[in-house]
Amino acid sequence: MQGAIFDPSQVIFRDGVDTDIPYCLALDGDFQSEHVWQMTVHEVSDEVQVSCRKQRLPRRLDSRHVTDPRLLELTLRRKHCFVVVQDKSTNHILGYISMRVDEPSQVAYLQNIVIDRPYRRRSLGSRLVHVARVWASEYHLRQILFEIPTTNYPCILFSKALGFSFCGFNDHHFANREIALFFSLSV
Repeated sequence: MQGAIFDPSQVIFRDGVDTDIPYCLALDGDFQSEHVWQMTVHEVSDEVQVSCRKQRLPRRLDSRHVTDPRLLELTLRRKHCFVVVQDKSTNHILGYISMRVDEPSQVAYLQNIVIDRPYRRRSLGSRLVHVARVWASEYHLRQILFEIPTTNYPCILFSKALGFSFCGFNDHHFANREIALFFSLSV
């Protein structure tokens, strides 16, 4: 169902509620990638060198975006962000974004951004990030930190296109023990 038809004037962005969670979890967040970021850490004496390199895969990688429902429920709390994009004419949820906030550091951690496959490449993801950035500004946060698996090269390109900058990584960050790349965006 690639390229589903919808009327952009009927799209709304609103705060997510608990009844939205099952619909968000049912969205097709799968992605394909022909590249990954390969991380190499070399430690010698008092020096640590980290190398990040785009690596072409021998064949296309089909991956699944997995959202932890418990973590998504936590974003329903005050001072956390859960925004859905919905088609008013059909009431279908087309995508969502979720961020948790670390108040002492004034940083929002962007954990999930999912646009249902038929509605991708229509600026909905960019618009969700814009809404999240406005939200972060209203809460006087200073930065959004985007957590992206090294295998999600399309999301890496997406984040860079929106002005996010690479700022670090963490081995075994995700539940599946995959490496997380961190990209930051000033609010």
